[in-house]
Amino acid sequence: MTASVPEPDFIRRQRRFADQIRNPEQPLPEGVEARRMQVYVDLFFNNIAGFLEGAFPVYRSLCSDVFWQAEVRRFMQEYGSESPLFRDLAQAYRDYVDNTRTPQPEDPPFLQELLHYEWVELALDIAEEDPFADWPTAKLNTAQLLQQHPVVSPLAWSLGYQWPVHRISAEFRPDEAPEQLSWLLVYRNREDRVKFIELNAVSARLLWLLNEHPEISGARVLEQIADELPQIPRDNIIQGGLELLQQFLRDGIVLGTTRCLEPNPDTEAGICKEVTS
Repeated sequence: MTASVPEPDFIRRQRRFADQIRNPEQPLPEGVEARRMQVYVDLFFNNIAGFLEGAFPVYRSLCSDVFWQAEVRRFMQEYGSESPLFRDLAQAYRDYVDNTRTPQPEDPPFLQELLHYEWVELALDIAEEDPFADWPTAKLNTAQLLQQHPVVSPLAWSLGYQWPVHRISAEFRPDEAPEQLSWLLVYRNREDRVKFIELNAVSARLLWLLNEHPEISGARVLEQIADELPQIPRDNIIQGGLELLQQFLRDGIVLGTTRCLEPNPDTEAGICKEVTS
């Protein structure tokens, strides 16, 4: 059996120094002056607290200063992040809340959903992907939107929440979730601005079908929604869906369309068997 190799002294000292930054309440490391140690303690704490506040401004507005200071300290002590990048702290904090953190009496019932919603805004803002580079602005007519397949930007995320997370603020803190889900579309446009719009049953279903079925045309998607919602006049769904597609195109939610070759006569019309960009 091979004996374990003792940890080098300088690594042991680094670990002890880092432990002190996480928990400054313990005795100081040997040979370290208190004043100098406090500089590092404050620097790391303030940087992490400031970044989390910037990533979750609504959640921060719901917390007292005392609670926020304790919350950041708990996060530093109880969560071991593996990424050295500050931009990954927001995801690390969400993972901490979801999987490690002990719930606190002050926690609002919508905490996890609010954190997710605020994280989505940050994730889209810093996403390195630039789909618009391959899809220059183009004017599409009605026939193209209906006969071809509208392509949804990968920077447009359709989300459903039990709580109205887009309305929560220091002045609005609901105690019970409403009966209806909140459907939201959060997206980054061609000007690199992150925005959101509220969706309804038709618009949420439209986006889902476009993403899940790249082989069918815009007209076929609208017809399927009309079949699924017989309680709504068919013409209203078709016309309203077309207006949505036009709005999505203007907003950069739809990038453009892929051209479908002639449908195979042996298959149902409207299904694109081959797709080209």
